[in-house]
Amino acid sequence: MSLLGPSELDARSWIRSLRASAKIVLVCLAGFFLSWLVLRVLVFPADKDTTLAIYNAGSHSAVAFLAWVIASVGNAVWMPLVFWLYVLRNNKYGWTSAILFAVAIVLSIVLVDLLKVLFGLPRPPDVLGIEYRYGVPTNAAFPSGHTARAFTVVAVIWGRYVKWRIPFLALAVATGISMIVVGRHFPSDVLGGAFLGIAIGTFVVNLARVRSDG
Repeated sequence: MSLLGPSELDARSWIRSLRASAKIVLVCLAGFFLSWLVLRVLVFPADKDTTLAIYNAGSHSAVAFLAWVIASVGNAVWMPLVFWLYVLRNNKYGWTSAILFAVAIVLSIVLVDLLKVLFGLPRPPDVLGIEYRYGVPTNAAFPSGHTARAFTVVAVIWGRYVKWRIPFLALAVATGISMIVVGRHFPSDVLGGAFLGIAIGTFVVNLARVRSDG
């Protein structure tokens, strides 16, 4: 076994996984770019109005705090999942799932950071004059990293744990909405993050299936 040996590179599995994921990934890519093109470019006033409506709905301190808690949970839920499935369980299926969560989240973090730099879009307080609730981010807005990570988890759950689909989907949707409530994102950022997360999670799950099938 070699850590860096080129003979063990597995480009074939990546290609097969992309083929297996092609429909969902293409739909997600289209949704991602339409989120930017339509909401951020063509009808940005509607994007801003929706942001203000959701933001103002969380004007009560209790609502804003709840939104912050939900967003924090949705952003970090993968961590206890990985620990639970890999460290505390004696189950190969769980071990594989833990690795999938970790790999998918790393891909999500890297791609989100690259896309934020590429698009360089401002956050709501920079455009609307509203205030951040619970922390001031220093990077760009599009796409939403919290939402991308939450939907990456959903995509892995969707392919691995059928009974848990709805709870994790609900958490991911609530995470996206909460990021608007706390003033960090426009709906376009949230939608872009959701599409990106689904594409990444779907690809990683199919990569595991391709390799397990040989």
